[in-house]
Amino acid sequence: MRHLTRRNLSFSLAAAAVWATAGLLSPGAHAQPYPNKPIRLIVPWPAGGSTDVLGRALGVELGKQLGQPVIVDNRAGAAGKIGTAAAAKSPADGYTIYLGTIANFSVAAAWEPSLQYDPIKDFAPVAYVADSPAMLAVSSSLPIHNIKEVREYARTAGRQLSYASAGEGSGYHLMAELFKLQTKLDLLHVPFQGTPPAATAVAAGQVDMTFDAAGLKPFIDSGKLRPIAVTGNERWAFVPEATTFASQGVNNLEGNSWFAIFAPSGTPPDAISKLNGAINKSLSSPELLTVLKANGYIPVGGTPAALGSMVAKDMAKWKDVVQQGNLRAAK
Repeated sequence: MRHLTRRNLSFSLAAAAVWATAGLLSPGAHAQPYPNKPIRLIVPWPAGGSTDVLGRALGVELGKQLGQPVIVDNRAGAAGKIGTAAAAKSPADGYTIYLGTIANFSVAAAWEPSLQYDPIKDFAPVAYVADSPAMLAVSSSLPIHNIKEVREYARTAGRQLSYASAGEGSGYHLMAELFKLQTKLDLLHVPFQGTPPAATAVAAGQVDMTFDAAGLKPFIDSGKLRPIAVTGNERWAFVPEATTFASQGVNNLEGNSWFAIFAPSGTPPDAISKLNGAINKSLSSPELLTVLKANGYIPVGGTPAALGSMVAKDMAKWKDVVQQGNLRAAK
C-alpha cells in the first residue's frame, strides 16, 4: 500500500508537470497584454529639430495612453535615411516604431531608386499624425506679393529667376519643380544644405524665392521674407497672411509635408491596432495640440489603411514629378 502511494504520487507529479508545461506553451495562456515594456520611437532627425519636437511631444502622450514609456531614439544622418534603414531592420514585435516623413518615403523613393529600404514593403502603416503646408516665399526686396506678380516679374526682370532649396532631392526641391511644371515658369535651382542657409540667402536677396514650411516663419516675422502662397484648401493659421495657390489660379499643387508613425513590416496587427488607437487619442490632448500649433503642424489622425493609401498615392505623384521634370530617372 505504501509502495502504491508513492507510484500514485510520482504519476501525479509527472502529470502536473506535463499540464504545467502545456499551459506555458499554449498561445496566450500567460501572455501579458501589449505593451508590457517600454517602446522605442526612432526619429531619423537630430535632437532639437522640429521633427524631433513633434516626436517627443507625441511620445509623452502616447506613453500616457499605453501605460508604458515611449523612448525617443534619434538616428540622424543622410537626410533621415540612416534612421529609416535602422527602423526597417528592427524587430517586428510592436516595441519599435518610427516617425516617418514625406522626405524619407515619397521623396526619397522618387529621387533615389537604390535606397537601402523599401518604404512600402519594409514598413506597416500605423497612424497619420500631422502635416504642414508648403509655402512659397520671396525676398522682401522684390516687388512681388502674389503669384500674378511672380509671373509678371519673371517676364520683365530680364533674367532668369532663382529659387533656393534645402538640398538637391529634398521635398521642397521637388515642390518647386512641381510649381514650375504647373506654371510653366523657368526657374533656376540653387541648392543649400538645409532650410536656414537657403532662407538666409533669399532674405539677403542673393536668391529670389524659396519653398519650405514652418522653418521660414522667423524670416517672415522679421520682415526679411514675404509669404506668397501656401498649399491646401484654406489659409494656414501659422502664416495667415498667405493665400492658397489654388485661390491664385495654380491648381493641383499639393505638397504638404506629412508626419506619420510606422512599424517594421510584420508587426502583429493587434499591436498596430492598439498603437493606432492610442495615437488618435493623443491627438486630442491639449498639451500635444499646443506643441503642434506652436510649430505649424496640423493634426490629422485616421486608420492604418488610410495612411497606407495616402503614402502610395504620394509616392506615385513625386515619381511622376521627377520623370516629367527630367530630374533623375525614377525607379
